Amino acid sequence: MIDRLRKRVEDNVAMAVFTIASQNRTTVAGSLGKVTIKGNVEAVIKFGINAGNLPELFAAAADKDSRTVLVVVADPADHTHGMDEIKGEDDQRNMDLGHEYHDNDGGGMDGVSDVDPDTGEIKGLPSPGQVEPTIEEKQKAWDDGYQAAEDGKPKSDCPIIRSELVIQWVNGWNCYHEDQKTETDAEVA
Repeated sequence: MIDRLRKRVEDNVAMAVFTIASQNRTTVAGSLGKVTIKGNVEAVIKFGINAGNLPELFAAAADKDSRTVLVVVADPADHTHGMDEIKGEDDQRNMDLGHEYHDNDGGGMDGVSDVDPDTGEIKGLPSPGQVEPTIEEKQKAWDDGYQAAEDGKPKSDCPIIRSELVIQWVNGWNCYHEDQKTETDAEVA
């Protein structure tokens, strides 16, 4: 995380330095290859193939009247001293990153009410080796949905559980309402 942030800050500082140095001029950022001094000074500047404003540079080189360029030495490294000294703490436990510290889901998440104290797994979520819920789990979800509908609870009260169990819960809820509809139709007849 810190390395990604460090890289992002370096990129942003580089863009800020180039923007300030350009003062609304067309710029092409590159790196200085070499400078030769023999009577006059010649400099070789290397540009990446995807450097911005390369077409404008090519156009300036082709136009005999506008071959004057301004070279600004602007090194972003002058503004990023000390960034390599930023280090993470040895123990980031206070961030509650959960499975970052354990192989099983929920490890390191003390105080979370949905964590099984025996296994450390989050209740209702599959363990890594568990592919399909058991028949008992599906039946319990169906029964819970049926009971919720019988208690007058809306379908939106479905608990946050595995998708396979949500389907069973909703089926139980729907079944209760179908049963009520059938009983009402039978009473009318």
